[in-house]
Amino acid sequence: MTAVRRDEPMTVEEFLKWDDGRYELVEGVPRLMAPHTDKHATMQGNLSRAIGNHLIARNAPCRVVSEGGVKPRIRSTYNHRKPDIAIICTPNRAGDVFIPDPVVIIEILSTNEDETRDNIARFTSLGSVREIVLFHQDEPLAEVWRRGAGEWPEDPEMVGGEVVPGDPPTVAGTVRLETIDMMLDFAEVYRWCDMGGAA
Repeated sequence: MTAVRRDEPMTVEEFLKWDDGRYELVEGVPRLMAPHTDKHATMQGNLSRAIGNHLIARNAPCRVVSEGGVKPRIRSTYNHRKPDIAIICTPNRAGDVFIPDPVVIIEILSTNEDETRDNIARFTSLGSVREIVLFHQDEPLAEVWRRGAGEWPEDPEMVGGEVVPGDPPTVAGTVRLETIDMMLDFAEVYRWCDMGGAA
């Protein structure tokens, strides 16, 4: 996506005064985020609803945040990333700019695949994050990274579902969100999504 170039890197403080909500700050450079497709927005809403309902049903102290600001530990002065979804277990405080201590981060793979994967690498620097999940749009597939014994795996676990023909087609399969003790149905993730065409 389009990046705004400057002679000097922009700080997070400068960025927050400048941003109109459409940008991330990446290494001191504002980067215009890819506009969401209908499918991306539908999946994001599905995930927020399904996970939120799970947390409410369990009376969990955690909550779901969509596109909230995350400050990576590395070069935090020059980075303000916005994951599609974050799960946090810290109470909301009025005036907070950043999501405090996310435990799960979820991204939906879009046309800007390299940028999404770069964000995932940054999110592993956060000590609070235990799981990162990347959902594909064009097929029922999740890439899952889980921190184990303080270390992140080199490669994700690939969890696939199956498109079941019908009118309309449905999606079978589940992916486990271990941190919040949830088996997330692919049918919920891809509800209302056309799985016969491109993202």
